[in-house]
Amino acid sequence: MKLHERIRRYIESNGLKMNYVADKSSIELKRFYRVINGDSILSADEYERICLGLDVELNFFKEKFLVSKNKTA
Repeated sequence: MKLHERIRRYIESNGLKMNYVADKSSIELKRFYRVINGDSILSADEYERICLGLDVELNFFKEKFLVSKNKTA
């Protein structure tokens, strides 16, 4: 599963709204949707801001998310 798909799944499974996460991440909503849909490449800065906005550790979507969902990379 690609990184943007992991982030999207986390947002949806926690009942969060995309515009709320974009706002908390300080990313323009249009840009956020392009990134989260895989239409644009997620920059390291945007990834960090999304993690901060979601209040998760930077490695969450690379390690802990997979473990918590019983998945493998």
